Amino acid sequence: MFGELLKKYRKQSGMTQEDLAYRVEMLTGRRCKVADISGYERGTNPKIDTIQAIAEVLGIPEQFLFDDSEKTVNKIVDSVLPNYNSFTEHTKKVPLLGGYVGAGSAGYLPNVGEKNIIDYLYVDKYSIEPKYKDRDIYGLIVIGDSMKPYVDNNDIVLFNRVEKGSYSLADGKYIIETCNGIMVKNLTFKSNGDIVISSCNRVYSDEVIKSDESQEYLEIIGVVVGRILKS
Repeated sequence: MFGELLKKYRKQSGMTQEDLAYRVEMLTGRRCKVADISGYERGTNPKIDTIQAIAEVLGIPEQFLFDDSEKTVNKIVDSVLPNYNSFTEHTKKVPLLGGYVGAGSAGYLPNVGEKNIIDYLYVDKYSIEPKYKDRDIYGLIVIGDSMKPYVDNNDIVLFNRVEKGSYSLADGKYIIETCNGIMVKNLTFKSNGDIVISSCNRVYSDEVIKSDESQEYLEIIGVVVGRILKS
């Protein structure tokens, strides 16, 4: 458990094993090699003062290197920030998936699961469409500018997954899959059965799927319920 959590938080901090070893050595004044960090991540137990140094460098409580379950996190937060729970009542913890969604380019969506979650986002519930705020929501990084100004490159879209065929045909922003890959697009459902796939950035042309054409290659994966802008 320690090794897995160490690797998780090291990667979240953007550090290589070499970076972490160097900073731990600077903090403790004792030699720390890349091989030491590699060994810890594979299961070797470090000394207590080394654990303390690693936690300080990573900017996390030592306990997180042994157990970062929601129960433990809440217990630690309560002891440090007693008013934090009132804050969390208005926020939603949203998993950020390790894939990306294309906006003018092809995207990649991994299977939803713990191993494909790279981080958690704490999102103001008021920024999520009201009827979705209590449902399962996921985040995906946007690649491209076809949905600008709604979202731009490196922004994040929040979406609720939908079962195939279970969605209502309401105009809106969706995560879709076509022969071009995973994309975020506007969908407009015409009364004659046509589906218009469009972008917010008008540089990109619309695509119309006629009602008498095969629409099987269009799969609606999720409905966009919010966004996080990088600036």
